[in-house]
Amino acid sequence: MHFKALLMVVHGLDCDAGEGNRRRGRGRYYTEVQGYEVCEAGGEIEDQSYYEKKEPDCGSEGTQESSTQDYKIWLIFRLGILSGMDIQWEPAFRMYRGLFLFILEFFLFGINLYGWQAVGINHAHICDFKNLLCPLRTLELAVFFAVVWGGSAVVFLFSDQFGIPFYSHPLALACFFLLFFINTLNVCFRHCRFWLLKALWRVLTAPFHHVAFADFWLADQLNSLVVAILDMEYLSCYYALDYYSVQAWWRFAQSLRRYSDTKQKFPHLANAAKYSTTFLVVFFSTVATTNKERTGKQEVDFYFFSWIISSFVSTCYTYIWDVKMDWGLMQPNHGFLRAKLMFKHLSFYYFALISDLFLRLSWILTVSVGEAGLFHSEVLTALLAVLEVFRRFIWNFLRVENEHLSRLKGGADHSQEELREYDEDTVSEESEE
Repeated sequence: MHFKALLMVVHGLDCDAGEGNRRRGRGRYYTEVQGYEVCEAGGEIEDQSYYEKKEPDCGSEGTQESSTQDYKIWLIFRLGILSGMDIQWEPAFRMYRGLFLFILEFFLFGINLYGWQAVGINHAHICDFKNLLCPLRTLELAVFFAVVWGGSAVVFLFSDQFGIPFYSHPLALACFFLLFFINTLNVCFRHCRFWLLKALWRVLTAPFHHVAFADFWLADQLNSLVVAILDMEYLSCYYALDYYSVQAWWRFAQSLRRYSDTKQKFPHLANAAKYSTTFLVVFFSTVATTNKERTGKQEVDFYFFSWIISSFVSTCYTYIWDVKMDWGLMQPNHGFLRAKLMFKHLSFYYFALISDLFLRLSWILTVSVGEAGLFHSEVLTALLAVLEVFRRFIWNFLRVENEHLSRLKGGADHSQEELREYDEDTVSEESEE
């Protein structure tokens, strides 16, 4: 749709709206009155009722004009969006969705940093950072990425007006983020960007390296970003049917490596078994989806029921592992929490327990609403991906807290002293810059 045609449509709708207001205005000033025999309606009335002319209510007229103006603004906004969507929207939706999920994860990580620092958790020591990260600077960078993302999306919508190819914008945006993270300039957390690249290499090449907490913590983050990684694979124009299982394979291989190093069957083999349940879910869901594409409808057969059962087993297994092993909760003598708690509000822990369960069960929407075709599959996938990122955001607080408490056992707690030293170092670094 061209911009001139858009203006013509808006102008026509504006005229129609104005004419409708005038028609409604001629009838609004009259009301039925008993005993009045003169009709001043200005036209023939079919039921021959008696009318009396009344002065219009200035307040209601002003309200209607304001409502009409709001309607026209909303109408122009919708037509403006549609004017840039004279293309297939699903590919662009997937490309921008993946980048948005990475930015959202980064923003929520900044909030995690603030929460850990507030209660004295030394996240730099736990995650092997060179220095503690500043939450405000992290949030500032995340907001900057969000602004760049939003600007790219707006320019994409109106690419036709600028004479720019539509799908050059998602690629340019992805290249911008990639170059930002691999550049060697000493700006914007260079030590953290290099740490991320090294940790990603260790995750991708598992189980050929020793596995530290930072490695499987990062792999867990990637597990919650499976949709975003798939969208990046889609952006790169490659196709992999069972790519959903790759993130689970990383943690599965890491668990086997931990068992090889420590020779402890529990918890490492049990943790590997947890991630192996994802392979069954991927297999049965892939077969069920393939049968649906071949027949045109979802068959309630062996593979569909196996998909449901394997998903339920995987959910129960992973939820129990979250609250018992990763968080160290569910101790009956301490209100099903634990003896040592660093966050002040107990309600936060109970909220985490309940929300993690419900968000783990979000796959039910896929096999119910999604398979029934009641909701667009790509939009539903985006919604579930955002919920999974939020679940991981809550999980991060308690997982790093539990690791922090485990490392403090048998030693003195120097976290507050290190945090004060970090604040002094941060002030000196900012003054040098």
